[in-house]
Amino acid sequence: MRWNHVAITVSDMEKSLAFYRDALGLKTFMDEVASGPDLDKAIMEIGVRIRMVMLADEAMNMIELLEWQSHRAKKRPPEHLKFISTGLVEICLSVPDLEKLVEDLEKKGVKCRVPIWYFEAGGFGTKVTYVEDPDGVQVELVQI
Repeated sequence: MRWNHVAITVSDMEKSLAFYRDALGLKTFMDEVASGPDLDKAIMEIGVRIRMVMLADEAMNMIELLEWQSHRAKKRPPEHLKFISTGLVEICLSVPDLEKLVEDLEKKGVKCRVPIWYFEAGGFGTKVTYVEDPDGVQVELVQI
């Protein structure tokens, strides 16, 4: 078994693409609108119409962005996005040069939540920082 993708419901696809594709550098693998009875069954809603954009890194690890066109997405309360909450609290991306990426992100208006810090565990040293996507999803950026 190997990891394929994580899906994130977004409130504004263009803002999310500006973040994940344009700022972080993921590549568009698929961009389509889906609907129909099979999707209704899978999503457990009636009359589903959703834009799905798959973004991939060099190894084809993917993030799927979902923008509802038929239903109104409900924003999660801020406390559900914190580390102390159960469920998904972050996604993490490995990068080759964290300082350079942070510099590029800042030029594009993306601010880090915390300064880059150094973490060592299991014999590996790691540089770490966090940013948030347009909907408040925490994205950990690491350089091992």
